Amino acid sequence: MLKRIASTGVNLVVLGVSVGIFLVAFIALNALGAAQKPPTISVLSATRDLNIGDVITLNDLAVKTVFQDDNASLYIPGEEVTGVVGGVVAQPIFNGQPVFRSAIVAQAAEGTRLSAVLAKFPGFSLFPLPLDAMNLVSPDAEAFLPGDLVGVTVVITSRPQQMTTPTAMPEVIIESDYEAQPAATPAPQEVAQTDALSRALPPLAKDLFPMGVRVISVQGLPPETDSSDTSNSDSTFTTLDQPQMLILLVPNASREVLSLALQQGDRLVVSLMSRGDETPTAGFTYWDFEDLFKSDREEVLGGGQ
Repeated sequence: MLKRIASTGVNLVVLGVSVGIFLVAFIALNALGAAQKPPTISVLSATRDLNIGDVITLNDLAVKTVFQDDNASLYIPGEEVTGVVGGVVAQPIFNGQPVFRSAIVAQAAEGTRLSAVLAKFPGFSLFPLPLDAMNLVSPDAEAFLPGDLVGVTVVITSRPQQMTTPTAMPEVIIESDYEAQPAATPAPQEVAQTDALSRALPPLAKDLFPMGVRVISVQGLPPETDSSDTSNSDSTFTTLDQPQMLILLVPNASREVLSLALQQGDRLVVSLMSRGDETPTAGFTYWDFEDLFKSDREEVLGGGQ
């Protein structure tokens, strides 16, 4: 066969070089195309439309190959399927759509949703404390960071009006043939305790969380902008109207206490704390304040003599 090709006048060397160049060019072009092609990853996707509140089963998930881009970290890898099964859908997921971590409440979404925090703290709730409440005093929202320890002090200046029920029947005094026994004199300890309890009525200041509560998230902060970026300089949208609030990790038993303090407290003071080793107190009343003034005055006047 080579003799036939040679008899036609075709140079075998030239033919071989041409074939070699073609193969080298073909391989180089394939390598260049593969190098320019972005890498792929395997992520979980939905096999049907999932609505809010649906419990995810194994049949609802499939592994899908997608290109790895800037949003790849938002998807759930295929090997984390066990952490998704049994989770609850928090945002609608359409058929064939990759499952975002923020779209579910499950083990695989831990660290991306606020509700995932509760898995580590049973018996606690996430309480939204509005910083724009009329009776609330606190530092600016920018002063708080997730993980900060804060204290909440409620100040009450007056006791709510109590409803009085008129007496239906006048009190009837029945005379007895026996002489009335004199009333027993209360013990000094009982007198002191009764006096202390009567002085504990409002005005009162009380730390609702002596050991402090953790800030989980700060909501309503304006987004960080680049001073050199003027693309949105003419936008009329403002974040000043967005409510600012602290998401606090509070015990379940304290939700009602804090809610009532927001409604009935004359002043609610939110303060930053350095540590949480404080012990509960009986509350500081106006009369305690008065006694403190008297004690200081006596000490100053007595020391000057």
